[in-house]
Amino acid sequence: MQSTGKSWGVVIVLLTLLAQLPLMLKVKIVEYDEAIFCDVARNIRYTGLPLRSIGRDGVFFFDHTLLYLYLLSTYVGAGTFFCRGITTLFSLCCVFLVYIIGHRVGGRIAGFISALVVGVQPFFALYSFFIRMEIFCLFFLLAGLAVLSLEAWGISNKKMVITGVALAIAVLFKEIALVFVAICGVYILVKFRKDRLALGKALLLVVAPPVLALLVWGIWCWHLSPEAFIAVMQRWMGAAAMGGQDPRSSLTPLQWMRRIVVELLGPGLTILWAGAVVYSVVRKRLEALDWILLGYPGGAILLSFFIRLKEPRHLIGILPVIALFIGIKVEWESLWIQMQGNRLRQIISTILALMLVFSASPMRLPLRNVSDPRSWLDPLYAWRLFENDRYYNVLRLTGLYLQNHTEPKEIITVVHEATVTAYYANRHYNMLYTLPLERVMQVLAGTRYLVWDHEVFLALNEGQIYVVREYVNQHFEVEQVIRDDYREVTIYRRREG
Repeated sequence: MQSTGKSWGVVIVLLTLLAQLPLMLKVKIVEYDEAIFCDVARNIRYTGLPLRSIGRDGVFFFDHTLLYLYLLSTYVGAGTFFCRGITTLFSLCCVFLVYIIGHRVGGRIAGFISALVVGVQPFFALYSFFIRMEIFCLFFLLAGLAVLSLEAWGISNKKMVITGVALAIAVLFKEIALVFVAICGVYILVKFRKDRLALGKALLLVVAPPVLALLVWGIWCWHLSPEAFIAVMQRWMGAAAMGGQDPRSSLTPLQWMRRIVVELLGPGLTILWAGAVVYSVVRKRLEALDWILLGYPGGAILLSFFIRLKEPRHLIGILPVIALFIGIKVEWESLWIQMQGNRLRQIISTILALMLVFSASPMRLPLRNVSDPRSWLDPLYAWRLFENDRYYNVLRLTGLYLQNHTEPKEIITVVHEATVTAYYANRHYNMLYTLPLERVMQVLAGTRYLVWDHEVFLALNEGQIYVVREYVNQHFEVEQVIRDDYREVTIYRRREG
């Protein structure tokens, strides 16, 4: 039996790594957000402070809780692949925790299916080889869930304290983990409703540490820069308001639901989840733990409709929880036994199982253009695999040129994707595309080096963009045009005199 368990574990690890392997082999260049995190981590390493290299003195980065960036600062100098590899290591630990929870609650097959479903899931695989904090946050959420669902420990203080600490660490990796904490609170209310003393103790030990951790983070940020912290809080508090320049803030409910189903869950996971919910309702297999296994995905998705900035990445935490529900709530072992006596059922079940695993993985059956490898893959996964380096390579080359042709204290100005260019240049920068016209002109007036990468000005109309172009033509001259096989970027230098 132990040998079988080890074999299944090896299969899960191999399939999880296989889902990430194409990204490991092909994606070399940091993208927009990765460049931000590496830049802040590099500044933490130099100064101890979470600063983005914007302007001469930098600006504080309080957009997220900061534990990941301080962790990243310890190894950011080791290179992009190593930084992404640490995320991959934590993703394997996440899959292992899913297996442990599923095995303990629903049996060995339940654990295997849960771990397999999340391990090959394309959105999970995509961010498992990425310089971001979501996978680290997921690990500690799952660690908290693993302890909280451990029936053998009853309602001991040790169980609740470890759960609370794990959830607090998850919140310090990313503040969105508070939604999971709230659902755990609901679970505790249901689980211990008949024992008020145990209920109060459990709520205090599990819910208080994450809330306290977020409060301490906020006080620390306020101490560093009240103005920057207030600006971030205003953005957070305005998350439920409509409007904004970011196209992610103008999605209709139908468009957002489509993104959840297509980009985040994918067809295979959606079908498996829907089938597991129906199966559980019909068989009346809903229990206290389902307040987490169903409540967290349902609550997080519902809440996302009221948040202005609609980003599928904010919901990545629901993936392992959905996988656990699928593995635990369906009586897979019983179904397997029923298949043993009927050859036709075995064949049909095997075919269906392979189809569902295929559709739950990054692979897709192409609807057209079979010769194009991208048509065989999940669209978001395919873009990262085939387009990331094509798109960002010219920005990397531009950054390397500026690193070699400017002084270390030079501040470069970039129209659009300044984060990538400035990261490779290792220079402070200004970014124009979000600024109003008056601020654009102020920045240009103090600029010596201007990178015109992609003409995007979210706050300007065509007439205002024309004014910017004319100013550049009058006061700057082309120093270098950086080209690769896909794009070109123009580097301007201010005219002398």
